[in-house]
Amino acid sequence: MPRARFFKLPQQQRSRLIRIATRHFARRGLDGASLNEILAEAGISKGAYYYYFDDKEDLLATVLDDAVETMLGRLTVPDLDHLTADAFWPTLRRWVTTWITALDFSSDVFRVAAQFTAERRASPRFAPILAKSHALYRRLIEPGQRLGCVRTDLPVDVLVRLLEANDAALDGIFLSRDVEVTQEGLEGHTKLIFDTFKRLLVAELPKGGR
Repeated sequence: MPRARFFKLPQQQRSRLIRIATRHFARRGLDGASLNEILAEAGISKGAYYYYFDDKEDLLATVLDDAVETMLGRLTVPDLDHLTADAFWPTLRRWVTTWITALDFSSDVFRVAAQFTAERRASPRFAPILAKSHALYRRLIEPGQRLGCVRTDLPVDVLVRLLEANDAALDGIFLSRDVEVTQEGLEGHTKLIFDTFKRLLVAELPKGGR
């Protein structure tokens, strides 16, 4: 992540660099993107760049953080606290389906977010990004526990780690396929993520397959 002094730059200058870097990383990845080309387009000297960042991966971490923040900012988490127990899981499923359907999977923001690989999830450099998804997991888990829909035999932190491992494993498989990401493929992947998510968290097997 960037040094604190980066955030003292004018917002317009920071946004321009992130926007340009997002496009380059989305289309070429970390290894293929040229830092020189990014800086030339952004109008930033290399000397100035290293005043704010350690290396190119630092810039990718900043771009990923911005992409994840943008995607999470489009989420409107339902008011789970005021649901009945019977409505909890169906509501979550509808919410996830609606969000995924609305995603523009061809956008640069999505393509960059998809580069949050298992290796990067394990790196301290990307920990602030991971913390944002963990906060979202908590917002889903804790109301479910109060409703009796989510297991309470394990601490919330453990459940969050289980969900993160699940996401990392399944996302790794999905992104390793050398095929173009399609809406249909993304929806199928999301269904798999949700189903395993529910199996890890459900308090007890629902009656009637519900």
